[in-house]
Amino acid sequence: MKIIESLEELKTYSTSLKNNGETLASIDTYGDFHDGHGSLITKANEVADKTLVTIDHMPHYERYSSEKYSKFLDHYKKTTYVSDLKFCELRGVDAVSHIPDTTWDLNEDFSFVTDTIKTIIPARCHKKTIQEWTHLMYFQNTHLMKELQPTFDMCGEKDFYQKKVFEKIIEGLGLSIQVIGVPLVRESDGLAASSRNKELSDGERKRATIVYTVLKEISELDSYPTVTKIKEYIKNNVVRSRGAVQYIDVCSENTLQPLDTISEKAVIAVSAVFGNVGIIDNIVINSK
Repeated sequence: MKIIESLEELKTYSTSLKNNGETLASIDTYGDFHDGHGSLITKANEVADKTLVTIDHMPHYERYSSEKYSKFLDHYKKTTYVSDLKFCELRGVDAVSHIPDTTWDLNEDFSFVTDTIKTIIPARCHKKTIQEWTHLMYFQNTHLMKELQPTFDMCGEKDFYQKKVFEKIIEGLGLSIQVIGVPLVRESDGLAASSRNKELSDGERKRATIVYTVLKEISELDSYPTVTKIKEYIKNNVVRSRGAVQYIDVCSENTLQPLDTISEKAVIAVSAVFGNVGIIDNIVINSK
């Protein structure tokens, strides 16, 4: 398995594959791997000749001072990096890149990314959320995709908005990259697989399972109430489980436009906090 630690190496690797007529699937991550990442790797291995996992720890997105950023990277390298590499190697990954430095041009104009996000992410998102998404999309899709230009970009569907945003940004860049969505993976108690789950206490984890429980309950109803009542039901259950709701969206699976009734295939997306840990989840339901 090849380890890539510079932007120049990354470009050379990508160019070499293209010259050999090989396809490349890219998986963009923040490391600290779990079964959800494993499913992305499995799918990537199925669709492409080569699989590349990128571990993106960019200072701009992490919002750290220089000193804190250095400490963060040092801690990651000491505690998680080796196990992340082993995780990838055991699953047949061909290359892993980790380029967490100022090689990246942080001053490039990426205003179109912000504009694209605003057309997709619901209006209820506050300024901070838009900024965070802009940084995420900039590094993972605007800058990285321009340099790498893989055949496929693998996208987990735990955050349902992500794939739609990726597709729009890649289209805006004029790149011929196919975004492939991979269904989210659940742990044994129903929680969507996430690196953050290990930060939950036993009690918080048990309470957090209410998110998927209510989503599943709603999906199994013989007929759906109004969207307002669906949101109230989810919120009341999360609050009773001592969680804080960040958002509950019910929108068209195709267009992501908000719905008042389940009149078409729809996605219910939820973000909640238990303790200090954010939980995101979603479920797709058909009209009845």
